[in-house]
Amino acid sequence: MIPAADLLRRPTRIALLALTAGALAGCGSFWPWGSSRPKMPEPPAVAAPSTAGAAEKPPAARTAWTLRIPAGGVGFAPVVANGALFAAGRDGSVVRVDPATGRIVWQVSAGKRLTAGPGSDGAVVVVAARDGSLIAFDSAGKPAWTTTLGAEAVTVPSVGLGLVIVRTSDNRISAFESDTGKRRWSVSRQLPPLVLRQTTAIAIAPGTAYAGLPGGRLLAVSLQSGVQLWESAVSNPRGANEIERIADVVGSPLVSGREICAASYQGKLACFDAPSGRGLWARELAGAAGIELDARLVTAVDDRGQVHAFSRGGTSVWRQDKLARREPSAPLSVGAVLVLGDVQGYVYLLSRDDGSIVGRFATDGTAVVSPAALHERTAIVQTSGGTLHAVTID
Repeated sequence: MIPAADLLRRPTRIALLALTAGALAGCGSFWPWGSSRPKMPEPPAVAAPSTAGAAEKPPAARTAWTLRIPAGGVGFAPVVANGALFAAGRDGSVVRVDPATGRIVWQVSAGKRLTAGPGSDGAVVVVAARDGSLIAFDSAGKPAWTTTLGAEAVTVPSVGLGLVIVRTSDNRISAFESDTGKRRWSVSRQLPPLVLRQTTAIAIAPGTAYAGLPGGRLLAVSLQSGVQLWESAVSNPRGANEIERIADVVGSPLVSGREICAASYQGKLACFDAPSGRGLWARELAGAAGIELDARLVTAVDDRGQVHAFSRGGTSVWRQDKLARREPSAPLSVGAVLVLGDVQGYVYLLSRDDGSIVGRFATDGTAVVSPAALHERTAIVQTSGGTLHAVTID
């Protein structure tokens, strides 16, 4: 993964459907908008240890620490940058935590209700406020700058290579200088009639920013100028009505070497040549919670809660269906396992070899809606209720 890869794993859970024209009136009779949602299945058990030999024993894992912070939810996930862990809550709280011990280094207030954050490169920490502003702090927790966006941020601030980049509710992507908050450039796209309400992040790589857009588009722009480098379709809208035609990119695009991959709602999982935007491969998959990309696998969660693993060439490797309807978060690769949470706050370890569930941890009973952050061999998740839970994989 590129050095800025920790900036790319950000919140992805779909919160609701947002319309540009109130077209969902009358849609309240079916799930997920109605009251007939299926009963939540019991959390799946951990797979029995293999008897095939020591090499196939499940990895040892343990809870390293837990910490209570103000409640977050969709748009809030921990981020590790330059050896520090940062997290935020909807009430405006921003904290820096020692990721090895769970000790709070400092805690400050943005003074406003927040919708997303934080993003950080270790030198600056940026959160998005409900009033359409970005608020930045330095690494010591002191206020650095505030800037007005003109609309509500719908992505977590991506911070890296001297820039802070966000997309706003009017489908405008804007870049700001990370040390001053001065606007560097902006680029806008037309919104489809109906879009998902979700909070992802824009991927930052050397020279290029990659944004997943409503309508299933993936856009690459120059970090220096915002000039479009290419635009490709992860999937194309299809269906008889606007709901069926929702094909927004879900989760954050992930970059590894010369490849960039993304998934779309009711659409596909697709990988592209990062410099040119040329499609490499695509598979039918109704994305729901973002993807993970490591040296061997591309893993994704579909809208049924199934976890799929594909080779880097696009061949199906395994599928795990025991988390169906448990609304798993996007996975994070840690050594031999994938780490992900569910709607009841359980954290699972899945074998990267076959997808079997080799570990399970309970948190505070509230949903894990964002992917975990990684510090060395420790994965840290944030629950909607405000618990940071760290699991170390030995």
